Amino acid sequence: MKKIELLYLCFLLIIIIFFGLYIRFDDTKLWKKNKKFFFYKDFPIYSEYDSYYFARLSLDIKEGKFKIGSIDNYRCFPDNSFKAVLDEDVKFYSRYAISGNLVSFIWAYLSKWFNIPLEKITWYLVPILAVLVAIPMFIYFKDLGYPYAGLIGGLIAISAPMYLARTNLMRLDHDILNLAFPFLITYTFYKFFETSERNRKYFWILLSSLFLILYQLWYGHPNLNFVLISMFLFKYFWDKRLNWIKEDIIFVILLILPQIWYIYAGPIHLYKQVKTLVFNIKSPTSADILFKDFPNIFMSISELQKLSFKEVIRNVIFNLPLGILGLIGCLIFFLFNLRNSIFILPFFGIGLLSFFSGARFVMYLAPFIGIGIGYLIHLFFNKIMPYLALFKEGEKQKMIVHFIGTLILILTIWVQRPTLGFSSYPKVPSPLVKDMHYIEKHTPNNSVIWSWWDYGYAFQLYSRRATFHDGGSQSTPKTYFIARSFTTSNPKEAWYITSFISNFGLTGIAEKLKAGISAKEVVEKVKKGEYFEKIKVPVYWIFTQDLIGKFAWIHYFGSYNFDTKKGKFGKIMTPSQCEFITNNFLNCKNIKTSIDLNNGIITTSHGLFPINYFYFKTPNKLFQKRFFERGYVVEVIKIKDNKGLVFILDSDVAKTLFNQMFILRNYDSKYFELILDDFPYMVVYKVKENIK
Repeated sequence: MKKIELLYLCFLLIIIIFFGLYIRFDDTKLWKKNKKFFFYKDFPIYSEYDSYYFARLSLDIKEGKFKIGSIDNYRCFPDNSFKAVLDEDVKFYSRYAISGNLVSFIWAYLSKWFNIPLEKITWYLVPILAVLVAIPMFIYFKDLGYPYAGLIGGLIAISAPMYLARTNLMRLDHDILNLAFPFLITYTFYKFFETSERNRKYFWILLSSLFLILYQLWYGHPNLNFVLISMFLFKYFWDKRLNWIKEDIIFVILLILPQIWYIYAGPIHLYKQVKTLVFNIKSPTSADILFKDFPNIFMSISELQKLSFKEVIRNVIFNLPLGILGLIGCLIFFLFNLRNSIFILPFFGIGLLSFFSGARFVMYLAPFIGIGIGYLIHLFFNKIMPYLALFKEGEKQKMIVHFIGTLILILTIWVQRPTLGFSSYPKVPSPLVKDMHYIEKHTPNNSVIWSWWDYGYAFQLYSRRATFHDGGSQSTPKTYFIARSFTTSNPKEAWYITSFISNFGLTGIAEKLKAGISAKEVVEKVKKGEYFEKIKVPVYWIFTQDLIGKFAWIHYFGSYNFDTKKGKFGKIMTPSQCEFITNNFLNCKNIKTSIDLNNGIITTSHGLFPINYFYFKTPNKLFQKRFFERGYVVEVIKIKDNKGLVFILDSDVAKTLFNQMFILRNYDSKYFELILDDFPYMVVYKVKENIK
């Protein structure tokens, strides 16, 4: 019977894994349908910003550029070129490191050994690795006597909307194994304490030590491994108090000694994170203190925003009552099973942070809500019902548990079916990838890219050029200055900003601030050209299609007032269903707006609004017409295939270099040279190295 029971449970596990794979590979239909934008030269494009970083590291490894401890020359220009430091704790450059980059090594060597492109490996391997967490969860909780807690926990873990979004097709990132490693390690801990046979204890402790090393190499967070080891030691003292023998010391040494190279940093990292995430007590670095008057870029990043209680649950499971029930069930589980599950308790705590901190922690909550649901099945039918003198027969109990457990499992799959509507898509569409490769072929090797941070990693991968900032260095004043350069209407000011950052970087900003000059004064001096120097490397301003939607935040940071500590959002409206009813009358259906170009009036459901200027841009000419002293600016841009794009802007937004140089391609040749005009995808300018 036990063998049949195990086979049945394994069958359910296979169904769960199949479901997890199906909801991920189901996206392939959408990708192949949109192959023109989702693939570049028959290779799928990565679907998450950080994916370009890990793929770039893999490429660096393949090309022999990745040397552990050496400076990563693609990031943090110009500070990377002179090893800029603020103090012994704060560096303004990045080094190649093995911790946290194991995924790039795996991808690089798989690509080399089997001659498979990195993109193809990502296409198939990411969904497979993402669902592996279901296996250690099932084995762990089966051994604890709660197989349905493991099964349903695994099901919800791999189908939770937040986890799916972070492990979907072409999303190369740590998250694909960030749930699997903790459950794998805690299971080896459990087996170590559960067995009494000496040789098996050595086997499990060595396996635990190996998995801890791999987890550090994978994720690079020593605080998490420090917590895991602390739970192991806590359990040891719980079981043995101080009655240790020589062999116990050997076991602990075998676990901890191989971790010495990184674990020493765990306590301080843990202390800082607990202060910040649990008690909301910030621990600013010397750089944070020095740059405190510059705007906080993190306010624009969605994954750092807090979610409501309902939003947290619904990012795990689509049924709110079932999610709450699972949360309660998990609390009861730990209450009655703490001795054998204490190892995994800290990760439940991380999951609970999603109610108080950023949305990124929701994925850690998902498996525990499933565990809670499954545990309640076992609790009710194996404990409560027999206590009430019902279902005393062992076989009948098992049959009922399997029947109800399977029913709840099927119900959960049904509840999670909306995940089939979730789709990944490339963060950089194919036309942009093509243009990024164009940059690689048509610019000097020492060129540097001046653009917004989101595509920083992608430029490093496809253009193989350094950037001023990227998705891992966007919180510095350099981001403010880039925003300011796009927001100003003065090309001379923008050139001065580019010159200052290109020559001095964060080091120069820090030196000025430490000399007693305020952030506001530094900015004013830069804008006036008081730090003017010839630009020594080729710098390219690059505007990309995605920045139109992001320009509200770019304008906010670029218009930041250092006295009021606020900026102004500069939205660009882009109606998508516009057509000329007559030569001078434009109707935009999707926003229920009509534009009268005879009289300069915009008609909406909210009333009538005047037009200040109207621009009509063709590939060769720019036409301009003025209507009223004040009002909106309407721009119609003719692109390929005789199609057009419509933009509606506030008059101050229309004056920005972003609008003038990107949308209208209207620039001052004294400061910039147009290199590539592939609007609306990308427009590239070379910054003149010197001005008279």
